[in-house]
Order: sequence, then structure tokens, then C-alpha cells
Amino acid sequence: MFTDIHHPGYLVQDLEEAIAFYERTFGGKVLKRGQSSDGGRNAFVQNDDTLIEIIEPADKSRLAGRGGQVLDHIGYTVPDIDRAVTELKAKGVRFVTEKPIINIMGWRLIYLDPADAMGARIHLTQV
Repeated sequence: MFTDIHHPGYLVQDLEEAIAFYERTFGGKVLKRGQSSDGGRNAFVQNDDTLIEIIEPADKSRLAGRGGQVLDHIGYTVPDIDRAVTELKAKGVRFVTEKPIINIMGWRLIYLDPADAMGARIHLTQV
């Protein structure tokens, strides 16, 4: 079904502070910044062969009072998102949205309903 881990997404209190950490510590490079789907701000940071998404949510209560970084979601790469959605729906898996959305990077993605993903936030990504 999926071919790779595309990226993890982390929630943070301060986007600029988190970006500076990844740049300073790991030599990360910001590929793009923008508005996240919840109205907050996000950035995609490349660290060698690994991509991460850093999200400063509009609603900081999502951090549940925790500082630092909180794992928010994991994105898996699929070669054909429409086919993957069809296959998973046939198995009874539900999704948060009816159809895939396009994020700030231009990738098509769709989140599984956490109730059908053992409580985890997982999205399928077609790049």
C-alpha cells in the first residue's frame, strides 16, 4: 500500500524557534513555509534525506500544555492516492475528508479517521 514514510509532523509552541533548532542542530533547510490546514503556521524542513513538518497550531490547546515538540502525525507515501483510498474504503476505513486535499507543497494527501487508525493521525501522501 505505502512505499515509505514521507514525513513526521510535529506540533510546537513557536515555529521560528523550532526552525532555528533544526537549522542550527542538524543543518536543516526550510523548503517552504505557509498556513497549515488548521489555520496555524507550518514549515517543511529538509534534513539530508529526511523531511519533517513543523506546525505551530492556531489552537495551542492541541499541545495539551506540553512544551517542545509533540508528534502530531505521520505521512506515508503512496504511488496512487485515489487507488489507496478506494482500497481502504473497501476495507471499511474512513477518512477525515471526502477527497484528498492539496497542501502548501502541492502534494495530495488525505487523513485517515483516527478512530480507524488506532487513535493515530496518519495521512497518505502522493507527491
